[in-house]
Amino acid sequence: MRFFLLYILSGVLLSSSSCQEAEREKQQTYRIVFYNVENFFDPYIDSTRVYNEFTPGGDLHWTYKKYEQKRKDLYKTLMAIGEWKPLTIVGLAEIENFLVLYELIEKTPLKYGHYKVVHFESEDFRGIETGVLYNSNLFNLVQSSKITIRTEKDTNFKTRDIIYLKGLLGEDTLHLFYNHWTSRYRGLLESKDYRMLAAQTLKRFTDSICSAVTGANVLIMGDFNDNPTDESMQYLVNSGTCNLSPLLFSNKNKDVKGTLKHHANWSYFDQAIVSETMVTGRNGLLIADKTVHIFDADFLLVKDEKYMGLKPFRTNIGFKYNGGISDHLPVYVDIYQGK
Repeated sequence: MRFFLLYILSGVLLSSSSCQEAEREKQQTYRIVFYNVENFFDPYIDSTRVYNEFTPGGDLHWTYKKYEQKRKDLYKTLMAIGEWKPLTIVGLAEIENFLVLYELIEKTPLKYGHYKVVHFESEDFRGIETGVLYNSNLFNLVQSSKITIRTEKDTNFKTRDIIYLKGLLGEDTLHLFYNHWTSRYRGLLESKDYRMLAAQTLKRFTDSICSAVTGANVLIMGDFNDNPTDESMQYLVNSGTCNLSPLLFSNKNKDVKGTLKHHANWSYFDQAIVSETMVTGRNGLLIADKTVHIFDADFLLVKDEKYMGLKPFRTNIGFKYNGGISDHLPVYVDIYQGK
């Protein structure tokens, strides 16, 4: 009798699970990506910049052939992330300018995907910027702007802007922020205040949105150059009117323990953070499984001969051309359009 009851109960649970999966398949799904693409520069000299190392005569000996190969590799990666279906929005960090984004969607088969570009010139001294590709068939862009990070303590400080997008997924409004915060290149202690400055700047904007719009759907993605446990990220998610929370990480390869690797240590610098409404789905948009996925396809990784395991397949190692795609792995979230 007990076995019979367990059999019936298991059948009910399986049936319920199958119904939930079937229901989910009927819902519109939007895949939103962030990818630090490691110095996606064109090979041309920019007379407005002092930094021109990514040129044939520069220290990186960056040629059109290398640039073209990088563009093809990025196209391949984006198509693989989408599982050969159109991506909804793609935020790219470490791009040089509008041209590299334009040629990515015009000189690859992405030109058939209804993609458009959002880009703003930043004041970063190397010309490293953030840009966005969005599928106009899936995302109705209402507003885009840049958020400049400033401090009176250091008026010479210049960095990448935060890109803000407001648009519609179906009939529901999404507020999306793409970030690339100050790196640790100058040292952890020397740079941490600048990442906290970015967190404070961003939080003022998210709090303003959630104060004005009850239940606003807010998604924050980017390379924060800090881990989820670091001070800047803790400041961002603690308190505030949006009730922001970091998404859990998920990936397929057990040897991958982050989104980038420095020596033997993996870090989770590339993250996704959402407002409470996107976890509950009570305002139309729901993050699938409360998860941000690390895309760790084999072609993005190589064997780590020195520190063991695997590591991202980099384009350059120092000044040496390595022929890979990026020193970061892409991350993405799936958003379901609720009832």
